[in-house]
Amino acid sequence: MVNRTRLLNALLVLLGVGVIAFTLAITSRQASTLAQEEREKIDLWAEATRQMANADVAPADYSLLLKVIQGNYTLPSVLTDADRFPIATRNIPDRYLSHPEELPEFIEQLALEHEPIEIVLPSGEVNYVFYGSSEVLRGLRHYPYVQLLFIIVLTLLGFLMFWQTRRAEQNRVWVGLAKETAHQLGTPISSLMGWAQYLQEENTNPELAESLALDVERLQRVAQRFSKIGAKPQLEDTDLQGTLEQSIAYIRPRIPHRVMLSFVAPSFSMDVPHNSILIQWVIENLVRNSVDAIGRRGSINVELHYTPNRAIVDCTDTGKGMGKRARRMVFNPGYSTKQRGWGLGLSLAKRIVKQYHHGRIYVLQSEPGKGTTFRIELRAVPYSKIKLQGEL
Repeated sequence: MVNRTRLLNALLVLLGVGVIAFTLAITSRQASTLAQEEREKIDLWAEATRQMANADVAPADYSLLLKVIQGNYTLPSVLTDADRFPIATRNIPDRYLSHPEELPEFIEQLALEHEPIEIVLPSGEVNYVFYGSSEVLRGLRHYPYVQLLFIIVLTLLGFLMFWQTRRAEQNRVWVGLAKETAHQLGTPISSLMGWAQYLQEENTNPELAESLALDVERLQRVAQRFSKIGAKPQLEDTDLQGTLEQSIAYIRPRIPHRVMLSFVAPSFSMDVPHNSILIQWVIENLVRNSVDAIGRRGSINVELHYTPNRAIVDCTDTGKGMGKRARRMVFNPGYSTKQRGWGLGLSLAKRIVKQYHHGRIYVLQSEPGKGTTFRIELRAVPYSKIKLQGEL
């Protein structure tokens, strides 16, 4: 199926290139033919001008020559003497008629467009005919490029529509998968809640009951997160530092002891519009990815700091780091450098931060063998609303 799609795309590209090449060839041929006809017309005009200077021309021939000279309705032309001083003009722009001092500039433009035609009069005097292309020929020459631009615009619009459609389809798959997961988790969670409550009431094995209650709470948290995918989350202007502290406190006992997890925050706080459940999910994904990237021993540092209108969270680890290709693709759905896993964690994190919180998440820096820093940027209230820790 993939090969057929690639073959079809290749055929469409070849067809498009063939249409463009055929159009350019036909238009170029027509332009060359029209240019030759205009050259012959201006040669005839120059010959008629030379014959007009002959005193032996019969009256009938004179009328014919005058008709030939006046029959030029399309080609801009200027008749000059040997010093390029204008003698007569035809079909030139009106502004040069009202400002004849600008005619030498126009003559230079015509000389660049076509080689001037030399006229040797019977008296031996030399004149020149400077001429330009007709509007029809100019339009014919520009037409292929206009058409090419039009084709490119249509192609880009088609690609944009296809990309939007594909993205919408992916979003529907994401939402359906998340909601179905939350729905499927509902029944076993309810059953486990009943067993946890039964064990607590019987008080036969307190440690088992406590452990089971914690696991049920964890499953409830996971189901709640998945149920929020696809629905517009409620963003509350609350302290981001408290949300991060809860996430770190939850995940610290659940990572290997060989990894040291620390959290650094300023002595003041700012209200940041966010959904605490989803942001905690993002932090847990980042920390777990860092744990997987660390070898035998290492450290992870989550740091919160503020700018006048931004809350910035940096998650830095001392893991194996990433190369340029991995940094570009790390947020793509399905991409993973691990043998296990579906490569959905960071993709979900980006969706939560970018689409739901209108923020940014990206790799701030990473180097193989020296670790990685992920950065999250969220909108925050101005500094004027800063609250010192401990104040009411």
